[in-house]
Formats: sequence, C-alpha cells, structure tokens
Amino acid sequence: MGQPRDMPVPFSPWRPLAISEVARLPQAPGVFEIGTLVRTVLFIGAAHESLLAVLTHHLGAPGHPLMHASRLYFRIHPTEEPEQLQTRLLGEYKNTHGGALPPAQDTPAPPPGTRRHLKAV
Repeated sequence: MGQPRDMPVPFSPWRPLAISEVARLPQAPGVFEIGTLVRTVLFIGAAHESLLAVLTHHLGAPGHPLMHASRLYFRIHPTEEPEQLQTRLLGEYKNTHGGALPPAQDTPAPPPGTRRHLKAV
C-alpha cells in the first residue's frame, strides 16, 4: 500500500555513499535520495527491482553528475510503488524549491505533442 500524501516518508538514516554501505542494501524496490555532507538533496531516485543494484550502478558511473561531488550520502525507503513515491517526492521538492528539480536530477522528457518530426525529403 502507498504512503499517504500528507505523511512524511520514513527514510532510513543518512549513510555514506560507499561500497561497504551500499553492499548491505536489500534487493527490493524502493526510493532513495542522494545528498551532500549537510544533507542537501542532489538526486531523488527510484529502484524498480533492487535498491542494491541501482545504487551500485550510481557508484560505478563516473560520468554521472553525482560522481563529481565529494562526500555523498544516501538514504532509502523500500516500497512496492517506487515510481509513484518518486513522483511525489520530486513534486514536494519542486514545491519547496521554486519549481526546480534536484541539481543532479535528469531533465524530464518533454511532454507528448511538443516534439517536432521532420519529414524525410
């Protein structure tokens, strides 16, 4: 069952984003936040199958914007509805940050109908 909209998400405590910490994560779906030493949220993610696999991927992605920051931390919340909860968390973030997404968040895809298709000649 999903989190009620007015209830805060019961995240785990913040932990260093390190192989030794990530290796202890469950192979379960959930949401996670990655932040700085002072817990400024840089990224809000969803793991559809495995928090362990997704956060391990983030550790091994040197080109990812997060890997340019130093001393990163993470926290998780296992849930069977990660996409819905991620959407809610991103909406709450935008509401409290003037419509902006977290700094390392991927740019959302343009809404359908705004793409222009070029006709081959």
